[in-house]
Parts: sequence; structure tokens; C-alpha cells
Amino acid sequence: MKETLIRVDALYPDSAVIERAARLIGKGEVVVCPTDTGYAFAANALDTRAIARVFNLKGRAYSNPIHVAVYSLEAAEKYAHINEVTRYLAAHFLPGALTMVLPRKEIIPPILVAGLDTVGIRIPDNNVILKLAEAAEKPLTTTSANISGSPTPYTVEEIVQQLGDNLRKIALVLDQGLIRTREVSTIVDLSVSPPQLVRQGLVSWLEIHEVLNRFKSPE
Repeated sequence: MKETLIRVDALYPDSAVIERAARLIGKGEVVVCPTDTGYAFAANALDTRAIARVFNLKGRAYSNPIHVAVYSLEAAEKYAHINEVTRYLAAHFLPGALTMVLPRKEIIPPILVAGLDTVGIRIPDNNVILKLAEAAEKPLTTTSANISGSPTPYTVEEIVQQLGDNLRKIALVLDQGLIRTREVSTIVDLSVSPPQLVRQGLVSWLEIHEVLNRFKSPE
């Protein structure tokens, strides 16, 4: 683990470390990276082999879509169709613990999203994964770095305990230390009208609903 585990500063991650992780992702490897809601498996979400590695590491059913992280809304436009409602919502809550389900573009592999016509997009409030997504120039898988059915890991020690021998399949672990947030991201389906709450998380649906109402009826 000494060669593959690197401590990173949450606010000012070392650019050389980020570039190393980005190169590994570019080669199809899986990296463990912090987000604002726990540690995640970060792999190239456009690479079907890398996506399969993530599913297999987690023991996750292929019928369960994986969301992606990007560093900006402009980057998200490469992978999903974004309308003005989405832009308005993003301006209020992102970066943050909000996953926006949007109509996907063809560049997104069907294996990532269980063959659906939508993709979940995140812009996490965490500098490490944002800088990694920017350096990799790819959307990153952002599913939690746990075994399916087990708790979300908030420390690297929890990841080591859960993965066991599978830890050797991880190319690099970026260790930010303890992630204090204990809630998941809120998932909102913006591919339908009106938008629908899929999962309640850190961002309240009431607050989202109020923002959406202001868009419909600007003062």
C-alpha cells in the first residue's frame, strides 16, 4: 500500500499527484478518490473496460447505473443535454451534493447507465476530485468505494477493510483523511417535467423545489 497510497490536502492537492492519478485513469486504471460525500471509485466513465472494473470491484449489478463527476457545467455539456432549468439549479447548488439525472449523449457508454437514456451528473464540492476530473479531461465514475451492500467509506482504513485482497486492483488511493459528511447526494431527475426527486440526501428537496419555482415564476 505504501506505493499506491498518497496523502492529499483537501483544499490544495499536489498537482503532481493529481497528474499521476489522471494518467492512470487515462490508462484505464481505477483510482480511489475523496468526494464531498465519501470516498469513490474514480475511473474513466467513457472506457467500457474501466467501467467493468468498477462494477466488478464493488460486486455491483450492471442493472444499477453509475453516476459521473465532472469539474464544471461546461464539461457536463459534453456528456448530457442541459437546458436552462438545469443551469438555474446548478447555479444555486453546484459544486455540491446534488446529482442531476439528465438525457445522456451518445458518447456515454450504455454499460455505465444500464442501457438507460439518462446519466447522473455530479460536480462535487471537493477540490481533489474536481481537479482530477479536470486533469483527466474525462467524466469520472463517482460510485462509492465500497462493496455493494456495505457502508459508504469515509476513511481509507474502511476501504482497506472492505476490499481486502481486491485492494491490489486499485492503482492509486488518494487519502484526504476523514470525510466528515455522512449523507449521500440528493438525486433529482431533470429529464422529466416537472423534475422528480429520486433520492433525498444532503440537499433538501424543499429547497430545490423552491429554487425551481422561482425559475418558473421569476420576480
